[in-house]
Amino acid sequence: MLNGERLYKEIASQLKQQLFEGVYKVGEKLPTERQLAEKFKVGRTVIREALIFLEIYGFIEIKKSSGIYVLKTTDESESFINSGRVGPFELLQARQLIESNIAALAAKNIVKNDLEKLYVILEKERALLNSAPNNELDHEFHIIIAGASQNNLLVELVKYIWDVRNRDPFWQSLTQESDQLDYSQKGYNEHKAIFMALQKKDAAGARQSMWQHIENIKNRVSKQLESESKPEFDRYFFDSINLEIDER
Repeated sequence: MLNGERLYKEIASQLKQQLFEGVYKVGEKLPTERQLAEKFKVGRTVIREALIFLEIYGFIEIKKSSGIYVLKTTDESESFINSGRVGPFELLQARQLIESNIAALAAKNIVKNDLEKLYVILEKERALLNSAPNNELDHEFHIIIAGASQNNLLVELVKYIWDVRNRDPFWQSLTQESDQLDYSQKGYNEHKAIFMALQKKDAAGARQSMWQHIENIKNRVSKQLESESKPEFDRYFFDSINLEIDER
């Protein structure tokens, strides 16, 4: 059995497999945290983290005082990824267009609870500046911003885009091969700039900060792929979204 922070991922993977196999249907309730803890012979904290992990990916919804409900039992992004239709810069172009505008909307609608969640993530990222980038914190940061827009469809859209990214072997290998320390430090600073704009309810600043964050990711990825001559290099087909279009 795994231990430490990886244990909850293993449990989340087992639960997701049960969803795929039809053990639980859409709309049904999962067993309680206590029951799952007894089943997997782990503490409830581990179960809670596994459930949050599944909720982030849109498989379940946790309702206080009600239960844990199944939202989906299939993963639509898997066949999309396997089709080979999504290049890294195609994905980044979509993120730049969508997430920069979501950030602007979030700046107008964000509430204190959202800011507190983002601050906690920033503190965790700051503590890991001398380590490899934490993709889960990065993912959660962007999902919370989407949630702060108060538009559930936009949340699901961002979850889907990130699901495509996280399941793509290309992005996994790129993270492993990149300058980990440099990515951690720059990613933290860019997230902090986005947070500061959101805190000020500065819609234009939030859009600009998110746009620049994804532009910087594009440049880092472009530099790495150019040096390694990878076949996934689609940089010249999918350029940046011009931010000035949104300001006219």
